[in-house]
Amino acid sequence: MAVSMVRRLTSAFRKIEQALNIIFNRKFPPEALYAIDCNGLNLPCNVNNRGRFSLKDIIGDGFLWGVPTVRRTIEKRMSRRFGVPKYNWKPPVPKTNLLMCPNCGSHHEAGLLCGYCYEKVKIETKEMQDAIQEKLGLSAVEEDVIVIYEGENNKTEEFWKNQKVIEMPKKRPEWFHKNLLEPSTVEPSDSKDIKPPQLA
Repeated sequence: MAVSMVRRLTSAFRKIEQALNIIFNRKFPPEALYAIDCNGLNLPCNVNNRGRFSLKDIIGDGFLWGVPTVRRTIEKRMSRRFGVPKYNWKPPVPKTNLLMCPNCGSHHEAGLLCGYCYEKVKIETKEMQDAIQEKLGLSAVEEDVIVIYEGENNKTEEFWKNQKVIEMPKKRPEWFHKNLLEPSTVEPSDSKDIKPPQLA
């Protein structure tokens, strides 16, 4: 509190000193504030190098910006985080929506992916992207790109005709099913059978 008052008084005295220097070192009143003819007065006429009166000369560096100047104590930070037991208590609550992943056994929140399994998927995807970039480069590819693993090249030559084939030098992971690489688009059909509405 005392430090703040000292700062304010120092700033006020500095402004007053600057204002007096501006007023008594040049015409009075300043040219921008002339209201009457002062030609008959014998006042000192020291013109500033800048030539015109400026409000910035009076204010100077007197503005205080709204920034924090004091760090919050650890007590205040903890009370903001957990509250005060007497008024607003916010204790840490244990999570009750944790599930166990059936594949790896790691725990994860309900409605979210298992972090360990997702990390495996990201690593495998990065390896596939590196293999595609190494073989095809960064140029545009107009054909379909198919990634096959070791021991899966059992298709006919007509199947590989208009497709770019990327071979991975390892066996397919157990969790990576073949259906994940199948295209999701369905070929147009000439069938006139109507799909039952119960299957929608």
